[in-house]
Amino acid sequence: MRALAAVGVVSTDGGTQIGLTDGADDFKALTALKGMTSDSMEHAMRRIVLTWVCAILPAMFVAWGCGSDATDTPSAGGDGSKRITIVCTTTMIADLARVIAGDDAEVVGIMKAGEDPHVYEMRPRDTQAIAMADLVLMNGLHLEAQLDHVVENHAKGKVVRLAETEKIKPLGVDEVSGAPDPHCWFNVEYFIVFAERARDAIAEVDPKHADAYRSRAATYIDELKLLHTWAGKRIAEIPRERRIMVTSHDAFQYLGKAYDIEVHAVIGMSTEQPPTGRDKIALQKLVIDRGAKAVFIETSVSAALNDMVRQIADATGAKIGGTLYSDSLGDPATPESTYLGMFRHNIDTLAEALR
Repeated sequence: MRALAAVGVVSTDGGTQIGLTDGADDFKALTALKGMTSDSMEHAMRRIVLTWVCAILPAMFVAWGCGSDATDTPSAGGDGSKRITIVCTTTMIADLARVIAGDDAEVVGIMKAGEDPHVYEMRPRDTQAIAMADLVLMNGLHLEAQLDHVVENHAKGKVVRLAETEKIKPLGVDEVSGAPDPHCWFNVEYFIVFAERARDAIAEVDPKHADAYRSRAATYIDELKLLHTWAGKRIAEIPRERRIMVTSHDAFQYLGKAYDIEVHAVIGMSTEQPPTGRDKIALQKLVIDRGAKAVFIETSVSAALNDMVRQIADATGAKIGGTLYSDSLGDPATPESTYLGMFRHNIDTLAEALR
């Protein structure tokens, strides 16, 4: 947007004229105020302000509107080349992509912290972001059901559903959708598969920076391997008979299988399913019969689900063991805003509450 240098005021026999000026005439235009009566000067200044507001603010709004939206033109990379755009559905995948992409690609996350992918409501900008993307990274396994048709109909770039591979063995079948359990990221070894597939897809779309992507991915995968080892040791601190976790919805079966924890939940894999009194009664009996020490609420589910978990705690004497991150990472600028930080939080919360 071209900057407007000044508001000019010119006194003529026909009255006061006001206009936007630029260049060397600015000072001359403003000096026309000299010699006016006080009333004329006051009237002129009011018109100056009004003209400035009417002329400048619309252009400012345009500039603000072009700010950090999902549909921005990609900025240049470190070598001055135009960066590719990677659109990611969930917060976990967006975090993974940012680690691998570094400054060489623009990563756009559709879902924000705390948003539930099972019941996510499309925003108008989502379709445009998906259509403009060079690469779309999704979880798959019916997790992003609300976005699937948009991706199918509007994505022009490469689309990769990271969980849909022979390297990942899905667990269970959701009673509502009939789809397998999509929460694969809670097995760190499966999230390593996510990282490998994302690395390969990004390098394919932007081969110029392939070596950088592979280098960052290798470092990140090493961190994930250390996280997996640490998690196994931390859970091993809990006596085997106490490794019973009761949560708001059934998002932790992969974690349970990877680290030898028995997992139960108020409802099934999708938060679209409403809780029932029968669900609550069955869980209360399980908590009492098994002597479960704690039950857990979640960050990205409805208040109704978490309230039912609290009611189970009140009825059984079990404590609220803490809050777990399930389908979304934590707020920006918190340790839980990254996959590594989120996973450590969940494992520490379980270990402290159950041992």
